[in-house]
Amino acid sequence: MLSILIGVACFAVLNFWLAAGFFPALIVGVLAWLVAALINSGKQKEDKISLDGITRQEVESTIRAGRKLTAGMRQASYRLQQMEVKKEIEDLCKIAESMFELLKKDPNDLRIVKQFITYYLEPTHKIVLKYVELATTRPMPADAVSILDKTEKSFKTIRATFLQQKEKMLANDVMDLDTEIKVFETISSNMNTGGNAGKDRNTPSMPSGGRQ
Repeated sequence: MLSILIGVACFAVLNFWLAAGFFPALIVGVLAWLVAALINSGKQKEDKISLDGITRQEVESTIRAGRKLTAGMRQASYRLQQMEVKKEIEDLCKIAESMFELLKKDPNDLRIVKQFITYYLEPTHKIVLKYVELATTRPMPADAVSILDKTEKSFKTIRATFLQQKEKMLANDVMDLDTEIKVFETISSNMNTGGNAGKDRNTPSMPSGGRQ
């Protein structure tokens, strides 16, 4: 619809306002419509890149949701004085963001990243925010020290879990590469076999015995 309106607008401007003549205005209007239609078609195609029904929009919205969580964790950690804990939270953010970068390159990992965000990143975000809130509360509640200590120890477990989820994405890449190699080897083998068969057919037969 937009491309049609652009074409009509170009025709109207040239024909009625600039008095360029009916046919020149018509030609320019049609060309403008075609160009606008091609641009719009290319944009729609880009928005709907799809590998197994995955759109670029879906990938980008997933990455935005994940980065919003890591940004919240990072911002909360700035309130902490414990440098070691801040570093551990930063490491979690970096692992998550590296997974988002991998998703950009391979949209087929969308399901893994969505599950990671839902089952791992969102709960971690809540843990970090509650930890920071408790750690910065003054006066600190009586039982806070033991809870904080327990939470700090859990960060190492969370980090290991994050890395396991990232490993799933890397394992998919390894499988894809292995498949490509096998396809290449199969094609190469078939071509070599065909070439050898052709050579055998073209090789002249030698006399079976005696001098000619």
